[in-house]
Amino acid sequence: MKFPARLLSPFLAALMFSGNAQACSRVTWLGPENQVVTGRSMDWFYAFNAHLYIFPRGTEFNGAGGQNSLNWVSKYGTVSTAGTANPDGPIDGVFDGINEKGLVANLLYLGETDFGSLPTNNKPRLSFAAWTQYVLSNYATVNEVVEAFKDNPIYIVPIMFGPGKKVPPTVHLSVSDSSGDSAIFEFIKGKLVIHHNRKYQVMTNSPAYEEQLALNAYWKKQDGSKNLPGSHLSEDRFVRASYYLSKLPQTTDERKAVAGVFSVMRDVSVPWGQPDPEHPNLAPTYWRTVADQKNLLYFFESTLSPNIVWVNLHKLNFNPGSGIRSLKVEDNYSLIGDVDKNFQSAKAINFLAP
Repeated sequence: MKFPARLLSPFLAALMFSGNAQACSRVTWLGPENQVVTGRSMDWFYAFNAHLYIFPRGTEFNGAGGQNSLNWVSKYGTVSTAGTANPDGPIDGVFDGINEKGLVANLLYLGETDFGSLPTNNKPRLSFAAWTQYVLSNYATVNEVVEAFKDNPIYIVPIMFGPGKKVPPTVHLSVSDSSGDSAIFEFIKGKLVIHHNRKYQVMTNSPAYEEQLALNAYWKKQDGSKNLPGSHLSEDRFVRASYYLSKLPQTTDERKAVAGVFSVMRDVSVPWGQPDPEHPNLAPTYWRTVADQKNLLYFFESTLSPNIVWVNLHKLNFNPGSGIRSLKVEDNYSLIGDVDKNFQSAKAINFLAP
């Protein structure tokens, strides 16, 4: 069940791909005995043909930024969720993932994003579709990411994508690590804004994060057991995710911890349904991921499959020269459980470029 633009009225399609779209949620649960579990949902108007990729240490990447493109060699091995930015196109972006040190990065929609004007100097450029992979490849902790980006040394290149290349790349990035630290990176009016604090456990979409914190502060004064906002709008999902995350038991059972985070992500997911001309900013949830950052387990759940699959990073060969490997997980209904041995050799990703 997909919503390709050619099946929508021109008016509805234009609204869907405008800056008013809302998509995705992310939470980080902090538990006893240094347990950290991060979950996210991916809501959009068409499938991303999601694949899990294993990138070993020493992998060479081209940042697809055009002139002065930032290229790098991976310091850490990663398991990344990659897909296509364009319906039926090639795999050209990474939207989520975890590295062997337990750093997790999640790319989510933010309508207020403004990366600023194209630099006229030699500032390195990085495709927004490569941003997540760059972070996972190079850093082990949230502090490292914050220190690397605080002076805004890289220009994130906004590249139009989607049907007819009409979708603006308005995104923000969250990172969390195995210590439970979190940071959120947003470009507002051309300036980088970093929210860095262990307490920043929830992130959705618009408005900008500062405003979401203010809205959530209001709802914290209410009795959540009797009165919670129930819509799929970004602000409401933020409030519900915060409330239910706070109610998860402080268990030492990692299976219950993962199940708890999955339950929160399902609560803020968008069910399948017909396009609604009156609410064109709502799109169904295609998939969810949950990362156990203490035990280095990475779970993937397609909303079109009854099965959950996972990867145990302890079992993976991240040595240089071990090769890039991938596994199709969206619409692959035969997969279930531990899929470490199901990966096949794959080519490097050519990230979405100008």
